[in-house]
Amino acid sequence: MPLTGEDEFDQTLETRRVAVETVFAELRTSLGLHWPRPTIGGHATVGATRIDGRRVPIVGYLNFIHPPQVQVIGEPEIAYLDTIEPDQHAHVLERLTTGATRLVVVADDQTLAAPLREALYGAGIAVFESRESGHKAAYRIRHFLGEALARQVTLHGVFLEVLSIGLLLTGDSGVGKSELALELVNRGHRLVADDAPEFALLGPDDLNGGCPALLQDFLEVRGLGLLNIRAMFGEAAIKRRKQLGLIIRLVRPESSHLAAADRLAGTRATRRILDVDIPEITLPVAVGHNLSVLVEAACRDHLLRMQGHQSDRQFADRQRAAMSVEPETDDPAVSGSRATPPEDGLE
Repeated sequence: MPLTGEDEFDQTLETRRVAVETVFAELRTSLGLHWPRPTIGGHATVGATRIDGRRVPIVGYLNFIHPPQVQVIGEPEIAYLDTIEPDQHAHVLERLTTGATRLVVVADDQTLAAPLREALYGAGIAVFESRESGHKAAYRIRHFLGEALARQVTLHGVFLEVLSIGLLLTGDSGVGKSELALELVNRGHRLVADDAPEFALLGPDDLNGGCPALLQDFLEVRGLGLLNIRAMFGEAAIKRRKQLGLIIRLVRPESSHLAAADRLAGTRATRRILDVDIPEITLPVAVGHNLSVLVEAACRDHLLRMQGHQSDRQFADRQRAAMSVEPETDDPAVSGSRATPPEDGLE
């Protein structure tokens, strides 16, 4: 049952854009980029753009029909440009310089013809040169911008990897999230982020979470302050990124958020985050509850449910099967069957 209303997570969504100079800084080493004139086009940005209601592609090879914001020109594209007729050059220059293009990457260690290069500079379009292949340049740029421009949200809670599942512990301040996270790390599980994990939608069902650089490795525990988990437990106690698979919400027994639990299925719901449905389990925090064991059991049960094994349904099916079997007994009053009639002449 999806939950909506005032109890939704505080989510901060933003339409992200990436500066051309950031693309150069991040991919300079991996693509061997050279920027002949860094004063041109450096402040231009790429991101979600629409022209006449049509979404403009972000990265693509040389295209005059639907020019992408980042055009990759390799050896095949250079060969094509060398074969076009002189009267077509004006059309090529017009399409490249007046569309949505903000960056041109010349790959395969090629060089643009001087008229085209100067036309791009005149339009304020940045031009990078790369020694790598056009295929590799396009792939790296797509991957980088795919992550940088993904829809993102920051959630309050502690994000961990428990039994290979990306688990978000959430709940009111002071309910015991950090103490539970510390116990889980002590039991061999891994911390991703405390307090403000950041999630990006990298695919239709891939809500991938990580930690802000400022908070990396740290866990705040009431009474102890900030703890450096990497220093205390080693490299294996930290996970850089993880796909969110399960949410466990900790509530106090008197909380209004604690609904009546189903004895078979527990207190389960679905939380929708960036158009992805994430299963959520609500656990009461009470004296005597071993929450770390309960969390591990919830994760193991979640893994079984992903494989199609649901304990509550299995039990209900077994119960229905038992109720449909007529009990075996010789007592007519119990079985509901008629007694065998006596033989003729015999009582």
